[in-house]
Amino acid sequence: MGKKVIQISDVHFGDTTFSLALKSNFLAQLEDENPDLLIFAGDLTASGYAHEYEQALEFVDELKSITKTHIVPGNHDARNVGLVHFENMISKRKFVHTDKNSNFTIIGLDSSEADVSHGQIGRDQMDWLKSELAKIPEDRAKVVTFHHHIIPIPQTGRERNILLDSGDLMHILTENGVDFVLNGHKHVPNVWMLNNMVVLNSGTATTGKLRGNGYASYNQIEIKDGEVFVNLVRTENGSKREIAHYSVGLMDESMVIHSYIHKSIHSV
Repeated sequence: MGKKVIQISDVHFGDTTFSLALKSNFLAQLEDENPDLLIFAGDLTASGYAHEYEQALEFVDELKSITKTHIVPGNHDARNVGLVHFENMISKRKFVHTDKNSNFTIIGLDSSEADVSHGQIGRDQMDWLKSELAKIPEDRAKVVTFHHHIIPIPQTGRERNILLDSGDLMHILTENGVDFVLNGHKHVPNVWMLNNMVVLNSGTATTGKLRGNGYASYNQIEIKDGEVFVNLVRTENGSKREIAHYSVGLMDESMVIHSYIHKSIHSV
């Protein structure tokens, strides 16, 4: 049975470039797509203030009325003691979601740090992550999501906001056979393959905080019959462009990516 997962991040309620039109477009597109799951990879707000969270909560309620939704915080959400509002109004800061029908488990982590742009996972969360990964059967796909990126992204300028403990986290992810990592943060969509692990970034879905010729967007992940397709969706008009295609299956009783095709996102 096929599954459709939406990956979104960086909507930034309260930002001067936030667009109500893009928000409305996204919600309409989500209703049309009728996905099975939505993963929000951080930055609901611009500055972590209560009034921004109140607007974000209305949006989150709309998302949850359409599909099952999981959310982790981003660096903007942690500003001005904003994680207090996140936990009181939105959700817990980490989660585990298992979809037995489509044979995958998603683990969400909080990579935010108060009042700074960079982030880290921290030793306690890494220990928890290792414990949760160890519980996942080898024949199930493993997906981990958090806000910050773990490797640089093209066309994002000077690299200064990568996770402070990205090396330790990368070791845990690769040693435990994680198949997909879903991030946000830089407002630039991107996909890498590293040690047979896909690292997929989403752009900003509802703001004008764009770099170069970028546009507001989010990712659509379709899982069907051992194939995974990733589409980049333009929030302005709902147009889609396939950016990645994976063939997945069992090898020695472990879930692995057998082959992949990545299509160009960035002009050189």
